[in-house]
Amino acid sequence: MNRLYRAVGKPILDRLAASILLLLLSPLLLVVAILVRYQHGSPILFRQSRPGLKGKLFRICKFRTMTDQRDAGGNLLPDEQRLTRLGQFLRKSSIDELPALWNVLVGQMSLVGPRPLLPQYRERYTPEQARRQDVRPGITGLAQANGRNQLSWEQKFELDVWYVDHLSVWQDIKIIWQTVRSVLVRDGISHVDHATMPEFMGSTPDIRQVYVIGAGGHAKVVISALRECGHEIAAIFDDNPKLWQQRFAGAPVVGAVDSLKNHPPLPTVIAIGNNTIRKSIAKRLKFPPLTVVHPRAFVDATATLGPGAVVMSGAMVQADATVGAHAIINTSASVDHDCWIGDFAHVGPGCHLAGDVHLGSEGLMGAGAVAIPGARMGSGCTLGAGAVVIYDIPSQTTAVGIPARVLQQRRAA
Repeated sequence: MNRLYRAVGKPILDRLAASILLLLLSPLLLVVAILVRYQHGSPILFRQSRPGLKGKLFRICKFRTMTDQRDAGGNLLPDEQRLTRLGQFLRKSSIDELPALWNVLVGQMSLVGPRPLLPQYRERYTPEQARRQDVRPGITGLAQANGRNQLSWEQKFELDVWYVDHLSVWQDIKIIWQTVRSVLVRDGISHVDHATMPEFMGSTPDIRQVYVIGAGGHAKVVISALRECGHEIAAIFDDNPKLWQQRFAGAPVVGAVDSLKNHPPLPTVIAIGNNTIRKSIAKRLKFPPLTVVHPRAFVDATATLGPGAVVMSGAMVQADATVGAHAIINTSASVDHDCWIGDFAHVGPGCHLAGDVHLGSEGLMGAGAVAIPGARMGSGCTLGAGAVVIYDIPSQTTAVGIPARVLQQRRAA
């Protein structure tokens, strides 16, 4: 019964409830939107990438509760200084969460589930904590119904994982009722000494053992980046039997990729440059993927990196850019503001993407390729080395030259 509810009943009930609530609450939403616009300015909604089911990124919607006030150096003031009286009321009443009903309606969230947290937290989870992503995130959850921000991160994650293991319709009804009660008595809105919860820095030491999948040229660079980040390579997995029981880049190659499941769970990096192979392996991956950023790379605080993404030495990912799951930003590549790099894409060494460029999932840009502002490159496209993208490039094509012209059209897999 619980399996049927998890797979079919819960998504249907979520969408139905979200539709009804959005309709009934539309006058309130309009009034709040006007107040937020008057007090906080534009935009009215706060949108931010968050990991959803299985870590897939989506853009959560909330009403803004803070201003954009900055100090003399142009840095944002602390949260408690930017949180307005209106914002405090919206948080205490949980009205700021109501726009997320849209996320529920389109299937990105659930009414009840673990709260969606910041993308950078994923690589700080223990394997057990990462199980909180086995269900859709919720507007409310077991932690919100049992203490909210008064709980420690570890206590919250324990409750999240318990919910994943005991998900049922009665559990959801109970959590919704407890949440309503918590909101009415305004319990646990803020953490002690903080306007919001302090940042989760991880329950494990910064230096951790990791697994690496792949023992080719690209893996050498990934392993180097991991060691620069302070990680230790516990083992390497590769399907070439000639490499088994050998050492590669100073670490042991212990067996085929599928033998990974026989080993203790550790964070894992797929160090294979081929987009199609990387995607195939990611579908079978049982352990949490590790996002890797070389210490000599720059990633802006407003940028979003998907699970398993790798940013190599000298690379730059600028403001509000999004890099998808298991995507590669290779050595000295630059990804400018508002760019979108799809899942399993590969931006080659020395590539330069100007602002608002889109590279579709599994897209590949050869070394030194360049894209002008606003260029669109479809999924599965391949750009030759040194190509300059001036015109949009369709999906499943190969383009070369200056300017880049379509050389070959491939059939979608």
